[in-house]
Amino acid sequence: MTSIELAATQHQTAPAGPTVWILSSGEDHEGGHILGVYASKEAAKGPFVQAAASIPFDLDAAWQDDDGSVNVHGGCDWVSLEPHTVIAGPQIDA
Repeated sequence: MTSIELAATQHQTAPAGPTVWILSSGEDHEGGHILGVYASKEAAKGPFVQAAASIPFDLDAAWQDDDGSVNVHGGCDWVSLEPHTVIAGPQIDA
């Protein structure tokens, strides 16, 4: 198993409440874009590995954050899979 696949399969504590996993990619200091939104980390595993494999440089880092996010970096390109809590109601008290 590659370090990318290993990072994508590790489980950590995700945020409480309904969670979606957002897959994004981009370039350092240039921003990025969303590749997909997934109902589970497992559902995003294949697309994450494919996106990471499409980085045209040798990977210089692959890591997992405490919230379960997985990230890869190569050259100036990056791919991230991050959990985000779904907000289902108003956030401002009236």
